[in-house]
Amino acid sequence: MKKRTFWIILTILMTPSLFWARHIVGGDITYRVVSSSATSNRYEFTMRIYRDCNAQDGAALDPNAIITFFRRGQVANVDKITTPLIRPTKTIGAPVLPCLTPPVLCVEEGEYRWTRDLPIINDTYIVVYQRCCRNNSINNIINPGAAGASYTVEISALSQLVGNNSPSFKSFPPTVICANYPLVLDQSAVDTEGDQLVYRFCEPYSGGSAGGTGCNSTAPNPACWPPNSTIAYRQPDFTFQAPLAGNPIVSIDPNTGKITGTPDRQGQFVVSICVEEYRQGKLLSVLKRDFQFNVAPCTPNVSVNLNKDTIIDKTQYFTNCGENFFKIINTTTGRNNIFDFRFEVDTKKDTVIYRDWEPTIQLPDTGKFSGKLLINPGTQCADTVPLQFNIFAKLLSDFTYTYDTCIAGPVSFKDVSKTFNGVITKHYWNFGDGRDTFVQNPSHLYATPGTKKISLKVTDSKGCSQDTVRQINWQPVPPIILFQPSSFSGCSPAKLTFTNLSRPIDSTYNIRWTFGDSGVSKAISPTYIYKNTGVYSLNIDITSPIGCKTSRSFKDIITIYQGSTADFEFAPEKITQLKNDITFLDKSLFASRWQWQLNGKGFSSRQNPAYSFRDTGIQRVKLYVSNQYGCTDTITKLVDVVPEVIYFLPNAFTPNNDAVNDVYMGSGIIYGVKNFSMKIWNRWGQLIYNGTSPNEGWNGKMFNTGQEVPEGIYSCVVTYTAPRGGFSQFKSFVTVVR
Repeated sequence: MKKRTFWIILTILMTPSLFWARHIVGGDITYRVVSSSATSNRYEFTMRIYRDCNAQDGAALDPNAIITFFRRGQVANVDKITTPLIRPTKTIGAPVLPCLTPPVLCVEEGEYRWTRDLPIINDTYIVVYQRCCRNNSINNIINPGAAGASYTVEISALSQLVGNNSPSFKSFPPTVICANYPLVLDQSAVDTEGDQLVYRFCEPYSGGSAGGTGCNSTAPNPACWPPNSTIAYRQPDFTFQAPLAGNPIVSIDPNTGKITGTPDRQGQFVVSICVEEYRQGKLLSVLKRDFQFNVAPCTPNVSVNLNKDTIIDKTQYFTNCGENFFKIINTTTGRNNIFDFRFEVDTKKDTVIYRDWEPTIQLPDTGKFSGKLLINPGTQCADTVPLQFNIFAKLLSDFTYTYDTCIAGPVSFKDVSKTFNGVITKHYWNFGDGRDTFVQNPSHLYATPGTKKISLKVTDSKGCSQDTVRQINWQPVPPIILFQPSSFSGCSPAKLTFTNLSRPIDSTYNIRWTFGDSGVSKAISPTYIYKNTGVYSLNIDITSPIGCKTSRSFKDIITIYQGSTADFEFAPEKITQLKNDITFLDKSLFASRWQWQLNGKGFSSRQNPAYSFRDTGIQRVKLYVSNQYGCTDTITKLVDVVPEVIYFLPNAFTPNNDAVNDVYMGSGIIYGVKNFSMKIWNRWGQLIYNGTSPNEGWNGKMFNTGQEVPEGIYSCVVTYTAPRGGFSQFKSFVTVVR
């Protein structure tokens, strides 16, 4: 590369989704010689300016940038030009990391390009674009909101003489780096002439100010003359040599330009990189980049998950008892983001490397062996998981038990387990009936018989554990026979359910009940009907499936008294509302008291009462009877009171308005009739009256409202439906007398 001095200043801003931001955030300037002569060079300059494309109230890219040319040592500027924005379209999003997901950030890039002829002089040209201001939210410099930035490039006398092109960085810094993850960032430059490049962190420059005038304004026109002042860092936590701090401290390799270290603080940090260009041991130029690192929390795409027994201080522990190998089950997520991995295990003789995803780790003997899982070693996504393999002697779990096979009682268990790793620290018994205990030598009484599956799990001081499982055939007979009801006094017929409370029994036991009246049952809890009066004894025999027997007799516990039977008759069998007197005749057996309920309206305690029903229809009669033993019975019968209809028609009436016999209508008992009709015709067959109510009649006028009819004989027909159906018709001749 030809000897010329080159500076780049660059600043980037975090998006407002993470920090407050409202400014243009940085840029860089490069140049190349497009033509030259003995006295001048024509340069093409390219300037890239960056802004936060998510900012709602931030400064937009300048549609025209003011570029000022200075000559070192002179106060006045040589010249200034205005160059338009030509490409404001590109955006730079979040970097793509193979194992981490950073926040989504957005930076917009604008490009300015111009050409300029400059005479070759024995002095340095300084090309300057200034803009205020840096972000108020920057963490590592003092008063960041008042500190501007200068984007410059210097063309030294030697660079002019040899027609040198500026170096350029290979890549733009990432918009975000991940907090608490190792950083491996390539910030090397490209040198087309093959000159030696040396990298270091250096001091960033200020420029422009908020609220100022002239060259200290927000966008100076022209820019302030060099040299520019440097930015003050918040010492001692931050310096320009350690702008990100970190653990380990973030540093740059002087030969490769790679930035490494682990940033451990979240926020925005101004970092400046200088690239010194040497040719044959002489300094030709200095390339300077000033940019803002945005350090934010990132979500890992890889989560290590092995079949470990426990985790202590990030070390994953694997324990085997009696076996010297470990089958690794690897369910680590994000395998697509793992491009290199290996297990390393120290066997105390050598280090064995396993490259299988789920290896079988083989170790020589009992003891403790360390290891580690390395993921993506040597990259920003690198991770190391410490491993510990513990092999202990096998633990022997065992127990004995004793119990009476025929008489139900507790089972006594005794632990006889052995360990070679210290002492047994935990006993866990499962008795096979939903109950358990941590007692070393327990006793347990089962509630139900059967084959019981008992397990004992013991754990020693090294964490080794083993299970022992045995079966017990526990089928004794109950120590005492119990049932409900334990006694009974009642009336025949007596239906009793005997609930067997004896324990233990189930359907595999042979059970025989003898009820004292020749009746028997083999049910566990039988239901039995005592039909005859008397005093009875009860006996129960129980035999277990293994032949153990028990029995018990219960003398005179059942007393059955003579029960009552309710019954009655009544007369007469046909009852109407006209003939509604009825007599009830008791037909009950073994009854000494009676209680009659007559349709809910009449009551009687006589043995054979009489009663008159007032209503027609079905009447409910209930008889309660009891005897001297308190035995009761009841019976209900229905009595039908039939409604009768009696209807008469007169043969004459006198409609002369003397209030005597002025209306022609029928009389009698017509309660409940339906579809009533009375029609009257004159002798010429003309209908002159049509009534629909038995309570209304004919007044001697045409349809009761027209002209009075003359004296004479008229024909009448009455029809209706009886209350329980049945059609009735009456015909008569009626004489009108006036």
